[in-house]
Amino acid sequence: MDENPAVTDPAAWLQKLSLGEAQDLEPYTIYPVCVESGAAPDPGLLLTHQAIEARLLEILEKGEGEVQELEALNRGDKPVVILEGDTLVGCKQNRVVARSVILGQGQKTPVPVGCMEQGRWSWRSGRFGAGTMRLTPSVRSASIREVRASKKARMKKARLDQGRLWQDVACHLEVQEVSSGTSDFHAVIEEKGEESRRRSRRLERQPGQVGVLVMAGGTFVGLEMAGHPDTWAELAERTLPAFLMDREAVPGNVAAGGRKEASDWLGRIRTSHITLGPALGQGEEIDVEDEQFSGAGLWHDDQIVHLAVFAH
Repeated sequence: MDENPAVTDPAAWLQKLSLGEAQDLEPYTIYPVCVESGAAPDPGLLLTHQAIEARLLEILEKGEGEVQELEALNRGDKPVVILEGDTLVGCKQNRVVARSVILGQGQKTPVPVGCMEQGRWSWRSGRFGAGTMRLTPSVRSASIREVRASKKARMKKARLDQGRLWQDVACHLEVQEVSSGTSDFHAVIEEKGEESRRRSRRLERQPGQVGVLVMAGGTFVGLEMAGHPDTWAELAERTLPAFLMDREAVPGNVAAGGRKEASDWLGRIRTSHITLGPALGQGEEIDVEDEQFSGAGLWHDDQIVHLAVFAH
């Protein structure tokens, strides 16, 4: 009998996951999300920062610039996954990716984005570089819901509430006590990111780890995972510091909690309303819907490539 039978939907794939040993990083308790050995084939893809650094991915302004849409071209021979929450710096203003996409070899496609730098509209470079940290979960949570709403409304393009995004960036600048002449979220990353990266390095990677489930006491904050341990190892360096820098995501009166509460939340995600729909590039988009959380991800070759689920 095949010990790892093929699965054909994300809900079944999530049954392969278990929680590792909890690790505390105030104000969070972070549970590694692990997959059983051999259950997650290597998808053989590159993440945004890997492909840009290898000069295999070009992300450019569309013509003279369009605030909520860029153009991406994969010049390599491996698929490239550009993930919701990835930050992009350069060109006419810094952006954040609003909707994930897998680009095949030679594929060119528009990428929905939002502006995270309100006060600049002038050329700084000819193409975008990858930010050193992803956007914080509290901001991404609202963006995921807005993209879902635009898809349900059958809009031609996924749209973020740009005013809301600018307000969220302004809030981060104020809370982190960072000054930026162009109201740029990347200024927070540059000034406060190293401290968050240093703290995140205290977390020990566990065997088979493909993600994390983050709790504040008994309150669920978020889950983020990739489809393979090696992919997560690359993604974690930009994702974990963003969780740690996200003070707005921590509820005020946090109730005590432990492993049972974390397991219950993982179980609730598994049994939530999970659907698959058309993607911008290869694979299919995952949509996770619940009264208390929302999520989005990518499904390709019968496995989860990426999934992020955040509390409302």
